[in-house]
Amino acid sequence: MNAMNIENLEKSYDGKVNALNGISLSIPKGKIFGFLGPNGSGKTTAVRILNGILSPTSGHAEILGIPIGKNNIDIHRLCGVMTESSCCYENLTAEQNLIFFGKMHEIEEKILDERVDYILKRLELLDVKDKKVKSFSTGMKKRIYLAIALIHNPEILFLDEPTSGLDPENALNVTRLIKELAEENQVTIFLCTHQLKYAEDICTLYGFINNGNILGLGTFDELASKKNAALRLKIRGKDISEKFGFANEHDDVYSKSILGDKEANTLIKGILASGGEIYEAVQKKWSLEELYFKYIKGISDNATL
Repeated sequence: MNAMNIENLEKSYDGKVNALNGISLSIPKGKIFGFLGPNGSGKTTAVRILNGILSPTSGHAEILGIPIGKNNIDIHRLCGVMTESSCCYENLTAEQNLIFFGKMHEIEEKILDERVDYILKRLELLDVKDKKVKSFSTGMKKRIYLAIALIHNPEILFLDEPTSGLDPENALNVTRLIKELAEENQVTIFLCTHQLKYAEDICTLYGFINNGNILGLGTFDELASKKNAALRLKIRGKDISEKFGFANEHDDVYSKSILGDKEANTLIKGILASGGEIYEAVQKKWSLEELYFKYIKGISDNATL
């Protein structure tokens, strides 16, 4: 069973503005899915529909086999959510907040006490569990919001910028926890972020969305192969003939999408045989940022970013 199945999901407001234009995607269990797109692309609308907060105009979506809109209480039991607008009761302590939200999920008292201590320890908040949240720094509050999303041991976790506002050490700790949840507990992570380098480091599957349309869906290698962008050969040199298909990046630096070592060797030999000079040559894998803009901006396959 997939964690999520979405088929031809549409959402319009007042019958005029289309936030989603018939998007379809499936996410297997245990994957860290990066849902990437500019502001206003439809990410938040999709997440709200999947959590039962909004109703779609048309289409169908399921969370672990449960159709959205039919039994949202069951969906809420399966999902944890942390968005940039998450909040808690700041006049309560960290522990009191987790106990309150744990009881909302009807967790047994003994199990809840153990769960609270475990999560606070993992997020390095155990030492301040008796302090009111209003005294916490921005980064500490962020970790409390994540703790609340995790308190009921969800099978699917929706995260919006989970490491923003965190110092490097705590960001690394949160990232490690997210990876462990996916790898060891088969928790499916639905991640929305503008930090493309972070998404590249943590995600196993990606979806690019813009103007309510899914532009690309798959692993990095699958997305790259569709744009002929798996590898680039970058050369710094002189008299690089255009007949070899290189694009001039700047000054004496040229680049071209290639398939691998054999093509790189053929190109280098050809340049030298034609009288060109090569001072430096390197094969470089595309970054997620480059690939993202290739999809979002509709750059042609042979363009250089």
